[in-house]
Amino acid sequence: MDAIVMAGGLTQRLGMEEKACVMLMDSPLINYLLDSLLGAMHIDRVFVQVSSYSPDTEDCIKRDYRNRVSVLRTSGDNYVGDMVAAVRDSGSSGPVMVLMPDLPLVTSEHIDMMAKAYEGCGFPAMSVYVPIGLYRKLGLRPGTVFNKKGLMIVPVGINILDSLKIDEEQDNYDHVVEIPEVAINVDSVESLRKCQDMLLK
Repeated sequence: MDAIVMAGGLTQRLGMEEKACVMLMDSPLINYLLDSLLGAMHIDRVFVQVSSYSPDTEDCIKRDYRNRVSVLRTSGDNYVGDMVAAVRDSGSSGPVMVLMPDLPLVTSEHIDMMAKAYEGCGFPAMSVYVPIGLYRKLGLRPGTVFNKKGLMIVPVGINILDSLKIDEEQDNYDHVVEIPEVAINVDSVESLRKCQDMLLK
């Protein structure tokens, strides 16, 4: 399957520069995820969606990932619209993994694990969640929480879709994992510090 990292929207919660370019230790945030995607056995091609709101991200991709990661330019005005446009422009013809750029602790092994879960779920779409209790253990506060059949779960920003049905509403499977590295998306200064602490350990 192909992978598209959505990095073309406005960044407001961190109060810094473009989120994908925020430095985590010695690398831009997005580089950690791109390295993991490029190393995953189940990922064929890697794309990054950018827009006029993320010129530094586009420069970063061209500088650090020339000929390995392709850039897809969309309007940047609407996440769903940008995602649909990016999937179309990618030319994907099978499953496509769509990720947010703020998941620096997700490894190639995690990505392959999610791809295998999708292959076995029997649904055209799959969303990845973690239990809210994991955030409490990590000392973090999630931005969005869903109640699914009595279970309080948090979306991590990883979805897999059928690219051939991108214009349709797709039946979705909720895949719940309890993995700290998958749970932490960088949407605050506290979560950025938490990622650094975990990387140093």
